[in-house]
Amino acid sequence: MLTNAVSTTSGPIIGAEQNGLRAFKGVPFATARRFAKATPPLAWTEPRQCSDYGAYAPQPGHLDHADEESCLSLNIWAPAADHPLPVKFFIHGGAFVTGGGADYDGSFLAVHGPAVIVTINYRLGPLGFLQLHRHGFTEANNLALQDTLAALDWVHANIANFGGDPDAITLSGQSAGASMVIALATLPQARGKFIRALALSAPGRDIMSAGHADDVARHVLEELELARDPGAIASVPLPKLFAAVERVGRRFADETDAGTLFGPVLDGTVIAREPRDVFTDGTLRDIPLWLGSCRDEMVMFLKSNPPAAMIRTTERQVRAAFGDAGWCRLLSSYRATARLDEDPYEALLSDAFWHRPMADLARRHAAAGGAVWLSRFDHRPALEPFLSQGPTHGADNACLWAHLPDFIDRPILKRKGGPMTPADIDVAARLQASLLRFVTTGVPDVEQAWPRFAPGNEPLAIFGQPFHIVPLNDGARFRVWAELTEQSRPEVVA
Repeated sequence: MLTNAVSTTSGPIIGAEQNGLRAFKGVPFATARRFAKATPPLAWTEPRQCSDYGAYAPQPGHLDHADEESCLSLNIWAPAADHPLPVKFFIHGGAFVTGGGADYDGSFLAVHGPAVIVTINYRLGPLGFLQLHRHGFTEANNLALQDTLAALDWVHANIANFGGDPDAITLSGQSAGASMVIALATLPQARGKFIRALALSAPGRDIMSAGHADDVARHVLEELELARDPGAIASVPLPKLFAAVERVGRRFADETDAGTLFGPVLDGTVIAREPRDVFTDGTLRDIPLWLGSCRDEMVMFLKSNPPAAMIRTTERQVRAAFGDAGWCRLLSSYRATARLDEDPYEALLSDAFWHRPMADLARRHAAAGGAVWLSRFDHRPALEPFLSQGPTHGADNACLWAHLPDFIDRPILKRKGGPMTPADIDVAARLQASLLRFVTTGVPDVEQAWPRFAPGNEPLAIFGQPFHIVPLNDGARFRVWAELTEQSRPEVVA
């Protein structure tokens, strides 16, 4: 049945209610013209029905009927409660070019928190990440991140009317969304609007440089034959724009440290400082932080056709850091210590691109006095592509959003859900309980079971059967990395 109208800063909305859970979908938090900063939507006075997901952000596979000005919407699941509930604010992944809030039904997490769950859309691909502020579009820098900040502002201003606590918002995201979380958390404009942060499988490299972003913009304009008339890109049909970006991406993505064409950019305006430096200097020491990854992150990217550019990029960076001899020494160590079902090359790349950078960020936050927890997801869900590829990129996310005892459908990604095995249910229940405990208290588990990460004591929580803790800095692989890192440091001249 429909809910009673709830007031928002834009106007009243009506959602759907079942068994005490209210769901509001496709709620507009902003509107935006192409390559312009998001602005509040036009206000309305009559109650607006928000019971269906809003328009997807334009992306490959969803271009023909896309409405790029109305894609900035969010979804809210709010259980009944007699006190304000903590809020999980989720930023989806998708390599900065795909995905949306409609792939994440938060009703199960909301009821079992209880917590208010929010998922959002933001502009993707060239509409959200093409830096055109040097080409006449003065607002077109880090537009996707500004969309996300606008959504956070809306939630902070309105969530109390849905039973949420605006002073207990947890930023969370996976993959590209985790990169957005790390960048968003460091913005002065976001301070005071969240109290915790969770980043799952954030790409480990620093954010994009302004020079790289300018090169991408120049290549896209040249591909569209608009180098002399950049303003005309505002009226290029979406299929033509995205096709040009895809062609540029195939040629250009291999040249970036992140192995992707797009991402948050250190532009000096929206993002004035490298996020890792902000964590290092203690600015965020009062923000509890949970960083997670999947054991076999790179399998999915190795098996893509062709293999993702980040594969070649990561190997090239390790060779540049340690030389060809260092690379060969690392690979030999991984081969000598590989599990029976492990690809040593994949394991090395997963450590280099995902696991080690996440551990480095954890060390920085802990050294600055922040509370931080580090985890790894080692369980193989009985759901493709994980059933055939193991605990690769996104395996944790599939379990986190499951409606036990079933995995949920992902309509945007066109992935079907299905029944879970007892092992899936066991691991997913532990992961969800830790997530909801973190959202509620700022600690993902009882301290004795999962100690926080600290200088000189670096525990890694393993989500598998059973859940257990291992020391991060242990084993032959770690020792080789440590020795090569020490050898590569420049000598200090007195």
